[in-house]
Amino acid sequence: MELRNVRIVTPEQVIENGSLSIASGRIVAIRETTGVPSGLTVLPGFIDLHIHGGGGADTMDATPEALATICRTHAAHGTTRLLATTITQSDAAITAALANVARHMGSPSIGGGGGLLGGIHLEGPYISPGKPGAQPKEFVRRYDEAEFSGWLEAAQGTMRQITLASEQPGGEALIAACNAAGVVISLGHTDATADQTKAAIALGARQATHLFNAMNGTHHRNPGPIPVFMTDLRVRVEVIADGHHVAPEVIAMTYAAAGAKRFIAITDAMAGAGNGDGLYKLGGHDVTVANGRATLADGTLAGSVLTMDQAARNLRAWCGLGWQEIAQVTATNAADQQGWLDTGRLEVGKLADLVIVDEDLNVQATYVAGECIYSTA
Repeated sequence: MELRNVRIVTPEQVIENGSLSIASGRIVAIRETTGVPSGLTVLPGFIDLHIHGGGGADTMDATPEALATICRTHAAHGTTRLLATTITQSDAAITAALANVARHMGSPSIGGGGGLLGGIHLEGPYISPGKPGAQPKEFVRRYDEAEFSGWLEAAQGTMRQITLASEQPGGEALIAACNAAGVVISLGHTDATADQTKAAIALGARQATHLFNAMNGTHHRNPGPIPVFMTDLRVRVEVIADGHHVAPEVIAMTYAAAGAKRFIAITDAMAGAGNGDGLYKLGGHDVTVANGRATLADGTLAGSVLTMDQAARNLRAWCGLGWQEIAQVTATNAADQQGWLDTGRLEVGKLADLVIVDEDLNVQATYVAGECIYSTA
C-alpha cells in the first residue's frame, strides 16, 4: 500500500509532498514525490498513556466489549496505542480489570489486531488520601506487597505504568517492586514536598501524572513537586490539554519549561469521551458531562472527555507547535517513555501506526500496523 501526495512528518524533516509505502504492517519507504498535494498530513499515530474509557465504556467494566468500545472510540480520533487505565477500587475490581486486559491483549476484536491496546496503567490505589481527586477516597490505601504481587500476576506482564504517591507509607518498597517489574513509575495524587519528590526520582520515578492536578501547588518559598517535575531532565510530564484541568497559559509555560522532548499529551478520558453530554460512572461515582467538563456532584473534575486530536489542536493553538512538535508530544515521547521501539515515529522499519489528518487536524484515517481501523471515506 502507498500513501501519495501527502505531507509526511518524520523526526528529521517534514516532507511537504511525499509518499509512504507499507508492507507487512511496517513502513518500507518514505520519499518525496511529484503531483498535486492532497492537503493531508501523515503523523505517527497518537499514543495515550492515560485513558479510563470512552464511548460509554470504562476499563473497570472488565469486559472485552468495553475494551473494544474504548479502542474503537479513540481510534476515530487518531489514537493507535493506549494504556487502559484503572482507578482506585477494591482488590477484586482491580484484579478483574487487569485480568481482562491481559486476556484480550492481541485479540483481533480489540482494536486492529490488538495493536491498539498497549497495556495497563494502574492509577492508584496507593495514593495520598489528601489528594484523591475523583479517585474514590474510601479505597485509597497504603502499599500491600501481597496485593500488588497478585495484580502483577493478574496483569501477566501487561502492567506498563503506575501512578503512586511515594511519600505514603510503603512508598519506597512500592517503587522498588515497580522497578523490579519494569513498570514505569509516575508520581501523582501526591502530597509530596519538593524534597520528597526529588527522593522518589532518585529511586527511579520518571514521570508526573497529570501535572498540576491532584498535587501540591507552587509557592516561591514552598515549591512542592511541580518545579521539580518541570526542571528535572530525567522526568517527563503528563498534561491534560483540555483547558479545564490546566489553563492554556499554564500549559504554554509548562511546554516552555519542559520542552518538546519531555511533554506528554494525555486525555485522562473517561466513559463520556466521544459520547456526548450525560451521566456516567467513574470509580463507582456518578459523573456528569456537560459542556466539555466531567465533574462529580461537588464540582470536582472527574477525568475528561478530551480526545488526542483535540489535544493536538489545543497545543498547536496554545503553544505554537509545528508538525514535528505535535508528533513529539502526542506520540514519540510516550513511545520512548514506554520503551516501545516499534512505534511513535514515521521511519522505515517501524510499525505503520499512523494517523492521516487535514490542515485542521481533523482525523481522516487511522492505521494500526498497516491496517485501516478508522476512515471517514
